[in-house]
Amino acid sequence: MHFAHSFNGYEYADSLVACAALANGGSASSLSELRCALFFEARRDRHSGGYTDVTPTVRDLLRRIKAKVGHQELV
Repeated sequence: MHFAHSFNGYEYADSLVACAALANGGSASSLSELRCALFFEARRDRHSGGYTDVTPTVRDLLRRIKAKVGHQELV
């Protein structure tokens, strides 16, 4: 969660609504978009009080982020 909150997805997407759309739409593809989606999932977890299991989505996003960094696709 600390890593997820090290990137401000609301700022990147210019709004909560745009950040949510990116996360919920599953269309994140660039490193920044993936970080935005990860940020939103961390916020979703926090605001749901732990009632929403974001673990599978977070693991997938982290796997995709790791692949981007490994391939030096750092945009």
